[in-house]
Amino acid sequence: MRIILTLLFLAVLALSLTLSLDESAMNLHDESFERAMIAFGLAKGLNAIISLIQGTQLSLTPVGVGMTFSVGEVLDPLNDMVERFSWVMLGATVSLGIQKIVLILSTKLFLQVALFLSVGTVLFFMWMKKLKTHGFFILSIRIVLFLFILRFGAIAFVYSSELFYNSILQTEFATSSAVLEKTKDKLEEMQSKNNKIVESKKDSAWYELDVRTKYEELKSQLNIQQQLKSLEESMESASRKIINLITIFVVQSILMPLLFLWLLFASIRWIFRMEMDAEHIFRMLNKTQKSSRI
Repeated sequence: MRIILTLLFLAVLALSLTLSLDESAMNLHDESFERAMIAFGLAKGLNAIISLIQGTQLSLTPVGVGMTFSVGEVLDPLNDMVERFSWVMLGATVSLGIQKIVLILSTKLFLQVALFLSVGTVLFFMWMKKLKTHGFFILSIRIVLFLFILRFGAIAFVYSSELFYNSILQTEFATSSAVLEKTKDKLEEMQSKNNKIVESKKDSAWYELDVRTKYEELKSQLNIQQQLKSLEESMESASRKIINLITIFVVQSILMPLLFLWLLFASIRWIFRMEMDAEHIFRMLNKTQKSSRI
């Protein structure tokens, strides 16, 4: 039993010194942060183009066609949703930044040295033939478990979070992001057409000489009612996808870290509050050792 526990503690030390584990966890976290930044940038881009279109609504009212109010009415709900999404993404990026700090701290040399010394202390007490006091042995076990959680807790969280994302959230994230990107392109195309209308109206000769003809031509080209209907459908679809993205990042970047922190504090509390009988542990080790000799 002593040999098995010794090998187990030595395996913990070897795992603690494995740099590839830290690098892999850091890369996974960087990928999560990059996804959050992409979504945050997409939200800010949508907010910018919507504000730009709403700020130039008068140019979307060619020769009295009542399009100004309709465009604002369609875009306002999406704009409100995008602003809320931006705040969620800001919180998500801050949360991921804090997680990275915790992950970096878990890879620091002082924590590895402390874990090495504490494991060495436990092994020393475990193999001593006679021990006058068992208090230090119990304390050393508690410290080993505490340092083990600090060393591997953040890494375990990164791996479990990435596994959860790849298993459940990845497809929805890709689909929702594609829809929002398409919506952004559509709004940019609308703004481009709007700019062309503005430029054409600056030509006063065209505007004064052939108003009715150009008006009918412009009306037929814009297909205003059809355009508004298509725009409304696109905005509804984008709003649903924004809700999906909000759900994804709230779960992965807010709820899961809170769950991780709760488990971390609960584990630490359990380590320092659980009852450990050193004499019983030594009797069990000695009994196991004697039985193995027989």
